Amino acid sequence: MAKKKLGTVARLSELDKSLRNRLLRVRSRLLFIVHSAIGAGVAYWIAVEVIKHGQPFFAPMSAVIILGLSGGDRIKRATELTLGCALGVGLGDLLIMQIGTGYWQIFVVVGLALLVASFVSPAPLVSNQMAIGGILIATMFPPGDGGSIDRMIDAFIGGGVGILVIALLPSSPLDAGRHQVANVLGIAASVLEDVAASLKAKDAAKLNNALEALRRSQASVNKLETAASSGKEATTVSPFLWGDRARVRSLYRILAPVDNVIRNARVLARRAVVLTEDNDTVSDQQIHVIEEIADIALRLSDLYEHHKEISEALEIPELVNRLRQLGSEVGEDIAEDRVLSAQVILAQSRSIIVDLLQICGMSRESAVAVLVPTSESPAYPPELWDDED
Repeated sequence: MAKKKLGTVARLSELDKSLRNRLLRVRSRLLFIVHSAIGAGVAYWIAVEVIKHGQPFFAPMSAVIILGLSGGDRIKRATELTLGCALGVGLGDLLIMQIGTGYWQIFVVVGLALLVASFVSPAPLVSNQMAIGGILIATMFPPGDGGSIDRMIDAFIGGGVGILVIALLPSSPLDAGRHQVANVLGIAASVLEDVAASLKAKDAAKLNNALEALRRSQASVNKLETAASSGKEATTVSPFLWGDRARVRSLYRILAPVDNVIRNARVLARRAVVLTEDNDTVSDQQIHVIEEIADIALRLSDLYEHHKEISEALEIPELVNRLRQLGSEVGEDIAEDRVLSAQVILAQSRSIIVDLLQICGMSRESAVAVLVPTSESPAYPPELWDDED
């Protein structure tokens, strides 16, 4: 009886988790659903009531296709899709009226559509949509009383409405960008913490797990780049988001250092694996530096997750001072008489300090100048600062 009850509880828990995931999925797509419903309805209304077309199938269809685009350069790709769809429908109508329908007609329509598309535009989207438009006409919507012009106009109407909806009903470009920054920095913080613990315990297996987690993080970096690109485009085309341009530029500015944090952490972890497998060690001070870097990355992750204006966060000056202090501690002496792997770990630690300072708002030149020099003629001499800065 007890086992049966536990099984029932487990099934209920799974059902609850499944329902929660489904609701989250609906919530994440709610804006797309609203956009698509509005775009399709408006496109159909314009085609029927304004242009007086009887069966404007391609108007709502084009609008939904356009609004289904995601990622960066939506307007550019939406324009290419609209052009390809309209030209494909027009060309298909024109050809099918002359040669009829059938298997060999498909060869002709698709081949000619791709030839024309290649001449008109280098964009693959234009070629694909022209071919698809021609196939639809040849197989499902053979020419009727409306002829080619009406269906071309419908496709242009749907595409134009889709582009207008993107511009006039935009989603906030900042929330997604900040969330992705927080996610990437959180991954880096967690992995660097594991690296520090593994170096203490000389645990190569755990280091390999940390390295694998970093390798899987590239998808999160790609999402960050997509979110920033989408935000930049949205603030360009939508008048409702023009006030966010400066904040989106700030987000765009930190893409490189956030990406570098992951890349440098990956090299550090890989070298830590080699060092541990060789039964070599780093100094306690090096482990302390990695722990501090991990903690600062985690604090920055939390700030980007919860603060609307990161530049106004009171914690930033404190984090900058901590990074400056670390910069003064990462001289060659803390890896003195250590193997090459330990020196590489030191070099990557220095690089991550520079990356984090840039994320906090410093220029690269000022961030590099924070580090204690390892050269007799540093390109950026160390800055003078005290605890009251």
